[in-house]
Amino acid sequence: MSVSNLHSLFNRPWYIEQNYAQGHMPLVMGILTGNTLGEKDDVKKKPSLVRLADVQASPGSTDTRVAVLNIKNPIVKHDQFCGPQGTKSMMRQLDRLKGDDSIAGVVLDIDSGGGQAYGTPEFYDYLMDYPKPVVAYTDGLMCSAAYYIGSASSEIIANKRAEAIGSIGAYSQLFDLDGFYEKQGVKVHTMYATKSTEKNKSYRDAMKGEEFYGSYIKEELDPLVDNFISDMQAARPNINSEVFKGATYSGEKALEMGLVDALGTLDTAIQRVFELSEKQNPKSTQMSKNYPKIETVIGKTFAEGEAANGVLLTETEAEAVETRIATLESDAAAAVQAQTDLKTAADASVIANQALVDKANEELELSGDQAVTDVAGAIEAYQTKITALGAKPGATHTSGKKAEDDKTGMPDYVDLDCSIYQTIK
Repeated sequence: MSVSNLHSLFNRPWYIEQNYAQGHMPLVMGILTGNTLGEKDDVKKKPSLVRLADVQASPGSTDTRVAVLNIKNPIVKHDQFCGPQGTKSMMRQLDRLKGDDSIAGVVLDIDSGGGQAYGTPEFYDYLMDYPKPVVAYTDGLMCSAAYYIGSASSEIIANKRAEAIGSIGAYSQLFDLDGFYEKQGVKVHTMYATKSTEKNKSYRDAMKGEEFYGSYIKEELDPLVDNFISDMQAARPNINSEVFKGATYSGEKALEMGLVDALGTLDTAIQRVFELSEKQNPKSTQMSKNYPKIETVIGKTFAEGEAANGVLLTETEAEAVETRIATLESDAAAAVQAQTDLKTAADASVIANQALVDKANEELELSGDQAVTDVAGAIEAYQTKITALGAKPGATHTSGKKAEDDKTGMPDYVDLDCSIYQTIK
């Protein structure tokens, strides 16, 4: 690690417990004095941070294992040469485990006092969306950035002897290296463009002295802590708000404050991952019911892919079910429209029938108890009227025969028995 790397690391805000940070000061002094750490060609490659726990899901079963991710260094976003591995690398390693069916889940084995603020929230978001169970464990430190990361897990388990858990907050130590550079014969000249009056303003103000720290705290540190607390409340809604002041707690006290879910060992955390995985992905069992209609749609039985809480379908099978449902929905919509059309026609028929009844009552001068109320009654009333009219004179038509066709010499429509003709006689 060079002086330039050191400058980029430490002249930024940190989510870190101060005692933990101070413990790394010998490393800083070693770099400043030229006693750098092993930047040699024969430096061995760091081993992978992920190891597979040698624990089985159940006696006699070797189906699944738990991956244990060691986080036992200061938290940094990017890998440091011969130093801590960054959160970016951790995410890449966890990515490789997502599709591995032999991995039930992950334990974060944490012993860290925190680290860089930048990159930590991103890792938190990543773990919040991780598809497999994640359990965090500590038997030492889980402070600040380390706790930020651990809080995104499904559960947190702490050894009852754990030293410090919490330290929710942020602080910054700005290194003024001008004197160091000058001692090396380097004079630093810092210049800004005319229009860049706000560029690095809070940092420049802070470098003027303690009386100018205010803008840096307000613009740099306070927003980081606000986000930190907001994420803690989202991940752990039952957490005691007292912890947001930044204190640390032992394992047992952390349980009281809602910082952890249980006390135990690393093995406890590993077993808990298996339990959570079992709930998330129950083992296959024979189903108690048959679904012949669905089997007809997908073209196969559920002999394979059965599970205690349902069945597993391939993409092709799911598409077949989706298409069938869409067809049924379309048919149902057509049936509803047909029903609507029939109702419209029926309503029109009711109106027409009522008009006929009203016309019958009007033409036949029917009212009160004599009035008809339906079509059948109207037809019957018309038929009665027609019968009555047919019984009156003139109900039948005349024949139109000539007089000579009758012995009287009179047309047959002349009634000779009428009184007028009797008088003439």
